[in-house]
Parts: sequence; C-alpha cells; structure tokens
Amino acid sequence: MKRFMLCGVTLFLFLLPFIYPNNSVSGETNSNSKIDIGISPSEYLFDVDNMKPGDWAPRTIVIQNKGLNEFNYYTTLQNDSGSEKLFNELLLEISDSNGEIYSGNLADFKELSPRTLAPSSEEELTFTIRFPEKLGNEFQGLSVNFSLIFSAEGDNNDTDQETSGGVIGGDDNFQSGGSKLPVTATNMFTYLLIGGALIVTGGIVFLLYRIRRLDNKRV
Repeated sequence: MKRFMLCGVTLFLFLLPFIYPNNSVSGETNSNSKIDIGISPSEYLFDVDNMKPGDWAPRTIVIQNKGLNEFNYYTTLQNDSGSEKLFNELLLEISDSNGEIYSGNLADFKELSPRTLAPSSEEELTFTIRFPEKLGNEFQGLSVNFSLIFSAEGDNNDTDQETSGGVIGGDDNFQSGGSKLPVTATNMFTYLLIGGALIVTGGIVFLLYRIRRLDNKRV
C-alpha cells in the first residue's frame, strides 16, 4: 500500500508543472502578470449591419488592470477592411465618466491620451458610431471592419495588449426621417418593352378581328 501511495505522490509531483504551467512549485509569481490588461467585451464591441442615415450605435467597454503593477494604456484604431469611402464618413464619439474625450471622424481618430489604471481597478469608456444623415444611396450596403487596440505599458517597459473588433454596415434600403430614399436605378426600358409588347399584341388582335369580319361579309 505504501508503495502505491509513494508512486502516486511521485507521479503527482512530476505532472504538477504541466497541470499549472504558469506557476512554480516554490510559489514564485509569474513575471508576465505584472502588466495584464483586460477588456470586456473582448471580441466585438460593434457588430451592426443595418445602419441608416441618422442612426447611431453607443457601446460601452470596460478596461481592467488585472496585473500587479500600475500601467498607462493607449487606445488606437486600425482600419482592417471594407469600404474606405464609408470609413472616411462615419463619426466617432468617445466619453468617460467625466464627459466627452473625442468627437470627430472615425478615420481621423489616431490615439487617446494615455490613461492610468491602478492594480485591480477598471474604468468604462463609451464609444458611439454615428451614420451621418447626409449620406446618400451610394452608401447602401457598404461596410467597414476595424479594430480598437488597447495597449498597456508599465514602468519597466513591460507591455500587454488587447483588441476588440468593430463591424459597421449600411442597410441595403435606407430610411431616413421616416421616408425611404429614392432608388437611383430606373425601370424605364422594362416599361417600354412591356408597352411595346402590348401594342403589338393589340395590333394583331385587331387585325385578326378585321379579317374575320371581312370573311363573314363574303359569306
């Protein structure tokens, strides 16, 4: 029995580094946890595909200091893919608990001033995307895909980074101010074709009618 217990303890000690790879047996702290930034939501802050002129989408993200040391974090934005034309027209507003800290075009946003977070603390930022009322039919169905990057930096140049995505798409059929925008495409040629077919059909029916009347008179 003692042999089985000794084998079990030996096996446990052998597997311990694999079960807890980020912690040593001696209880030393993992140096990578000194700077650890967290965000929520972490995948997509924006996932909106039916925006119309005049619409806006506010979203709140929580930034957390999950590490041991105080850090400064920087917020940047990266255009990943999609319509450059729509990306240049969308508006962005950012605010914290004290009020607005950025307002302007999405394409013009470069970086927020460094913000400080103490260990085990967090703060909320609200990002609002606005679809300008002036945008016309040429923006129907367009979309953009961008990333919000939150980079933390400590005193010893330790760094960490988290990214949240954003997808904004214009509705295929805009409605602004309660009325649908006019469709720029025209069905004129379709109507002309249908009208011509009706005229030809009517002409043939009329001709057959006249021929039949002439035949009846001869009899």
